[in-house]
Amino acid sequence: MIYQYMDSKAQEYAVFDPTRVRRLFLLLQPYLSLNSRNMHIIGTNGKGSTGRFIAQSIIESGHKVLHFTSPHVFDFRERFYTNRGVVELKTLLEAHDFLQQFSFIHEASYFEYATFLALVLGRDCDYLVMEAGIGGEFDSTSILHYDITIFTRIGLDHKEMLGSTLESIALTKLRAAQGDIFTHFQEKEVLKLLENIKDIGMHTQDLGLQHIPVQKVTYLCENDLYTEEIRAYSNTHQIPHFLVENLGLASLVLKKLDIPLLKGRLDLAGRFQTISPNIVVDVGHNIMAAQAAISAAKLYFNNEPFVLIYNSYKDKEIIDIISIFRDCISEIIIFMLENPRIINPNEMENILDTLGFTPKYACDLKSQLNTNVQSDYKLENKIVDLNSNADQALISSVSKGGNENLVDCEYSNTSQPIRHKNDTSTQICYSFFCPYAAGLDLLPKKLIESGEILQQDKKYLVFGSFSLVEQFLLWFDKNCNAQ
Repeated sequence: MIYQYMDSKAQEYAVFDPTRVRRLFLLLQPYLSLNSRNMHIIGTNGKGSTGRFIAQSIIESGHKVLHFTSPHVFDFRERFYTNRGVVELKTLLEAHDFLQQFSFIHEASYFEYATFLALVLGRDCDYLVMEAGIGGEFDSTSILHYDITIFTRIGLDHKEMLGSTLESIALTKLRAAQGDIFTHFQEKEVLKLLENIKDIGMHTQDLGLQHIPVQKVTYLCENDLYTEEIRAYSNTHQIPHFLVENLGLASLVLKKLDIPLLKGRLDLAGRFQTISPNIVVDVGHNIMAAQAAISAAKLYFNNEPFVLIYNSYKDKEIIDIISIFRDCISEIIIFMLENPRIINPNEMENILDTLGFTPKYACDLKSQLNTNVQSDYKLENKIVDLNSNADQALISSVSKGGNENLVDCEYSNTSQPIRHKNDTSTQICYSFFCPYAAGLDLLPKKLIESGEILQQDKKYLVFGSFSLVEQFLLWFDKNCNAQ
């Protein structure tokens, strides 16, 4: 099964050999017979929506397209968008089986293998819209010939991999340029590099891959955002300004292709997505995304304060991001996640304390509590106070039969249950699943029960990571849409 196979791979962006994907592609290329026009989308933010605007426009024009994007929110299949929407499992399995016949393919990393799947799925397409993962020049998507390269906004992100300055990050992205270039609004450091883009060139070893030289460079301008078709689409679908900008960039590419702009709504989850009149979710996770989200939130919420439901990967500029939201948020709820990349909650609390916030913590208790418990154990209070000692967890709000409080319970930082010290049976009290690695020295002091996370009289923005949006939407669908 493809899901197990992908899980067996190293993490998506692990340390890699920059020559491996090109070597594997040269072995695979004779079996692909690709005859499509190819577009490469590179940048820090806005790649997914820009590519999807283009792909949906191509579909509406009657052509076949494959849009490869990453990461996914719920299901690996989301990375492959076709004329029928997200690729069907049967079709993806056929592509997987095709690749499995080549013994060399097992050398590929997670993202490299996903890229090869996209090429197999795109064999009969008129257009391939390929989104780079991280960087550009060494990204596995850079193995193709591209008629068009699209640069979305380039900013500071993934500094541990791409470099600590905007110039170094931009350089590794711009080195992947081929064919006609279309670029979003950029900072002056990036614009300076773009002026000499024909001289930058790819820094890759010659393994037989010939790339298309850079041709004309087209810059997105403010006037491009106010054309009749852009205004009509924006008014019809009420999209935030940062999506208008991405739509404007897509429209420049579509004019080059002589393809009309799409009419239908953007089919992509988590891009300032309204899931309820008072709840918006966004997969943004860096400073640039926070700036775009706060502008959109102010407009959507009529400049009224909102609750920020947040969590973050360890490597993000949390202080800068929260500072952007600071004047507009009434409180912060940390939605706890099971992900090794997520920051320790105590570190998060210390950071927020320096900014003057005392966060609450929330998780889906119904799914994160041990399911093999006696049915007459129940949570009576909405706020659960936990002792700060990692060896002892005082669960004062859990009772059996109404009066007998269960306290003095052993703490477990795995999925094993918290057991009363005097209880030797297999039927135990509710256990709190801690989604963090061993060594956690403090537990959150306020854990909100899932039924109390949202209130109708408040406004909410869910922002921070793909993992956060995934878990929140799963929780929302189970607890709110079912009601």
